[in-house]
Amino acid sequence: MNSKKVIVAAGGTGGHIIPAISIIQELIKENIQILFVGNVNSMEQKLAKQFSIDFAEINVQKFYRKFTFAHLKFPFKLLKSMLESKKIIRKFEPDAFLGTGGFVSGPVGYAAHLLRVPIFLQEQNSYPGATTKILSKYATKVFIGNHDAKKYIPREITVYSGNPINLSAVEEKETIDFEKFGLKAGTKKIFLFGGSQGSVVLNNAFLPIVDDLLKKGFEIIWQIGKYSFDEFYPKIKDRKGIYGFDFTNEIGKIYNSVDIAIARAGALSLAELETKKIPSILVPLPSAAENHQYFNALELKEKNIAVIIEQKDLNPEILESKVIEMLENINEIKANFTTTVHANAAKNIAGTILNYLT
Repeated sequence: MNSKKVIVAAGGTGGHIIPAISIIQELIKENIQILFVGNVNSMEQKLAKQFSIDFAEINVQKFYRKFTFAHLKFPFKLLKSMLESKKIIRKFEPDAFLGTGGFVSGPVGYAAHLLRVPIFLQEQNSYPGATTKILSKYATKVFIGNHDAKKYIPREITVYSGNPINLSAVEEKETIDFEKFGLKAGTKKIFLFGGSQGSVVLNNAFLPIVDDLLKKGFEIIWQIGKYSFDEFYPKIKDRKGIYGFDFTNEIGKIYNSVDIAIARAGALSLAELETKKIPSILVPLPSAAENHQYFNALELKEKNIAVIIEQKDLNPEILESKVIEMLENINEIKANFTTTVHANAAKNIAGTILNYLT
């Protein structure tokens, strides 16, 4: 049995945590012992428990980009989290460290560097986050999900791997039960999603064009999100040809059921849309760090499989025109899709780390 050990850190959002979980699952298949380090009472702790992954807690504070009095505590919490991380690393004695982003990766990764543990990183976005940029100075390899990230990380350590994604979603073969949700098979379907929390901006731009789209014979699948579900759902619940919900565990079936998507431009969402060959209208979140969602979206636009509407330009009329234009040219756009690396990213990253350890 392989006695090698890898310590993993990620946190903050699912966009950092899901890649970590995906790579961990591949490493576990090869009998690598894993310890996931993350913030106390966090999403990463919840997901690690869900997937039966050993977890160690630290208490680290995010560095907010706008001034807040929490900044006064930041240096002390950072130092404390680094000391906690060093203690965890000394006890676990890992052969390598893997960080997939988020502020929690920083102190664990730097502690690994101080203790001479080889560092591997995975960066999802076209513009690397602060943690990746800092830790890349000490990294053996940095696996990138977007080609543009090469501009910001030393080329000799970068490996274009694609982004590890939720394989249960992309490997799903079934569609949703159309009749159950008041839909019909054979119609062109539009999928709007803003993540589990939803996007009020997208929802507000979309609601005024719903009736027009339904009259044109299109059907709609709309992930409204939990925060604005009570506001928007009552306005659409009696319309035929529209399925609105707050959150779903059937995202893979939905991907198989739709023709186009309207979405933000988070790296993992784009990787899934590209893998499932779904043309998309992307509205990057302008407040994302260093405007990285725009650069994520730009890679798909340059492949002619997506269009971008910047949020400052978004209104119902523009959105409707882009939806209709895309649906009218759907076959030509779909022909632009090629095979992507995302579906095998976790396996390939795990393989590279294994080769280093053996």
